[in-house]
This record gives sequence, C-alpha cells and structure tokens, in this order.
Amino acid sequence: MEKASVEQTPKIHLGWVAVLALSGLLITALAFGGRFVPGIGEDDLAVWQSILTNFGVGLLSAAVLLLFEPKFRKVVTDTVNTATAGVKDEVREAFQADIDERLAPLAERIASLYKAKLADQEALVTDLADNFTYERVTQTLREADAMAALHAKSLRVQAEDVPGKLHISLQLRSFYSADAWLNGQPKRGAQPEEELVLSAYTNGGNDASVTWEPDEDFATVAFDLAEELASQGARGLKQQIIWDPVLARFEKNFKVALESSHGGDGVLGIDGAVVEVAGSDSAPWYLTNKGLYYPNQSWSLPAKSFVTAHRGYGHESRTFPDVEKPSWADPAEWNYMVSRARSHFDIF
Repeated sequence: MEKASVEQTPKIHLGWVAVLALSGLLITALAFGGRFVPGIGEDDLAVWQSILTNFGVGLLSAAVLLLFEPKFRKVVTDTVNTATAGVKDEVREAFQADIDERLAPLAERIASLYKAKLADQEALVTDLADNFTYERVTQTLREADAMAALHAKSLRVQAEDVPGKLHISLQLRSFYSADAWLNGQPKRGAQPEEELVLSAYTNGGNDASVTWEPDEDFATVAFDLAEELASQGARGLKQQIIWDPVLARFEKNFKVALESSHGGDGVLGIDGAVVEVAGSDSAPWYLTNKGLYYPNQSWSLPAKSFVTAHRGYGHESRTFPDVEKPSWADPAEWNYMVSRARSHFDIF
C-alpha cells in the first residue's frame, strides 16, 4: 500500500501543476491582452490589470511550489535528519565522555583504597622482628583478625628444631573486668578489655603464660616467661630461649596469614584462619581452622579427617580416625601436627 501511494503522488502533483500554470498564464495574458471589458476607463483598467497580474503570478508561483515541493520537503527533511543525527551523536558522545570522566576517577579512587590497605598491612609486618613492640604486635593481631587470617587472634610457632619441644604463641585476648559482671553475665553496655598474652608450650605438657603490658618492652616479657617456665619445672633458666628465629617466624607467618586471606593468584596454598605453624622454615606445616596444609607438596587434609563426631540416643561421642602418613613427611613433624590437629578440632 505504501508503494502505490508513493507512485501516485507525482501524477497528482503534475496535473495540479499544469492546471495552475495554465490558469496563471491565461489570467496574466488577459491582464495585458487589451481591454477585456468594453467601456472600462483607464484608471479602472490599471487596477484590474494589477489585480489579474498578481493573481496570475500567484497561480504560477503555486504551480512552481507544487512542482518542487516534494524535492524541497525531502531536502529539508534530510537536512533536519542529518542535523538531528549529528546532534544526537554529539549529545551521546558528550554524555559518554561525562560518564567516562566520572567513572574513571571513581575506579581510580577505589583501586587506590585497595592499594593503600594492602600497603598498610605490608608495612605493619615488615621488619616486625626488629621492632617487636607491644603496639605493633597488637595492631598486627587486630588487623589479621579483621581479615579472618588468624584463629582467635592468636598465632603459635615452633621455637626449637624438634617439633613439640617448645612452641610460643601470641594471643590478643578479650575479657571483662571483675566489676563488669552481674549474676554471672557481663553487665549491659559493658565493654570487653584486651590483654596481650605470651605463652609457651613444652613437650611435657607444661605451659606458661604471661601478660604483656603496654609499657613493657619485649625483653622484659620474654624473661618473665622464662621465669614462669622455670617455676613450673618445665625449662630451667640455663635453657635460654633463642628469640631471634622465633620473632622472625612470627613476622613471616603473620605476613603469610594476611596474604593468604587476600585470595587470588600467587598466594600460598592454604585455606582458613591460621592456628599454628610448625616444621622447618623452608617447608612448614600450617594448621588452620579448616584443616592441615603442607604447601611444599601441595598436600592438605580437611578437619573432618582428624575428628569424627557421632550423635545418637541423647549423647555425642568422638573418634579419631587413623591418618596415613605421606611417604615424604618427616615422622616427628607429622606426629606433632596430627596430634595438634586432633587436639584443636576436638574442641569443636
């Protein structure tokens, strides 16, 4: 239907053009063809010639407009469309440029926040062993806990070459003061306090703990721990703890725990919040709240491999399945880590 109407339109226009043009010519010719009304005066003749001439020229003009109107309309339409398209493109480009300008700084600001956070964490643990202060250790434990990198705001490392002989832990404990309790519960609105605790665990099962006060340097706290061990008969004062490698292990494994919590490529293959690190410094074992890991062999076992809970008849029992030692595992390291894993997962 649209095609038929398009084809008929030129024919209708040409017919009307011919009628208008002929009419205009005849009327114009009549105006100057002589006296068309007998007896008309000179003044009246001039008036009628002017009227007929204007009318004839008007008809001729209408014929010309009618003839060229489709082309004129097309030119105008094309011009308007082109101009409109240009304006649309310009508006679209300007709008996109504005969006890009707004989003680019936003993306940069977000990326800078990530970068700054990671840089702050790295700075927090860098050279920690050389500047082992109450403030830095506390901040590190808090940051690691905020990233779910450590279990219970605590980290335990091996202090002697033989696994199980001596291990040291740092923990930031939360507690309520004596006047914050009421009927066995913390008072409403009471805020917990924090204490930094340094602990030692020996192969005889003895352990000792001392509180690290904010105004104490580490040397004082380390000696207090040695005295506490001696008072329990676990380790004599002549068996001095060599602290340099211990502090280096704390620094290294705080960093490992934080980096592992970030996820992504290039991090150590461990999962979960770190509980303890033991074994050699070059190939350590990692106990986390999700299992036992030995990244050097890309090996791991989940928590359920060490303790199995059985529920029924209103009681619960637990068994400790046998775990086969890998052929590459050092027997002393393996025995200690399996024992620690069972002990840790047995409380859950």
